[in-house]
Amino acid sequence: MKKISFLLITISTIVSAQLRLGADISREMDVSLAGFGGESEKAEGMGFTLGYEQMLLSLVGVGAEYSLAGDEGIDMLYGYAVGKIPVGMPMMRGVIRVGYSMPMGDGADAYDPGLAFGGGLRIKPPILPIGLEALYTIHNLEMKSTGDELGDALSGLIEVKYNVFTITATYSF
Repeated sequence: MKKISFLLITISTIVSAQLRLGADISREMDVSLAGFGGESEKAEGMGFTLGYEQMLLSLVGVGAEYSLAGDEGIDMLYGYAVGKIPVGMPMMRGVIRVGYSMPMGDGADAYDPGLAFGGGLRIKPPILPIGLEALYTIHNLEMKSTGDELGDALSGLIEVKYNVFTITATYSF
């Protein structure tokens, strides 16, 4: 009985996995002082995202993505919980993601990890294993400590948001 239970859990886990390959078509960094106005800077070029999601009953799950920003932008490792809600037609689902993003590469030198959230829409025909998602994600980052009390107090007032719009092709097992 234990072997059958283990086999069923293993098969359902493999069946509900999803590989993700995306193109970050719009990336923008917003920097503001204590939430009062600020400046926005768009990153030129395109970034790429590679990810993996594990769903439970096609409604909730967990996932991880690694984004390569190219010459501009911030490389990011993003772990998240995901919920998919049926919207309209059977092949469409709303996607809600909440997680924790960690800057990598040069971004790791300037920013500490922070919370991230996003949403979007997934279109996947019921029979085919390939789908398409459009996702907008906001990564809230914090400036790294400088070791100087005045500098740390000022950097604590600076809010940094890294906004990414991604078109992703998904492959479900």
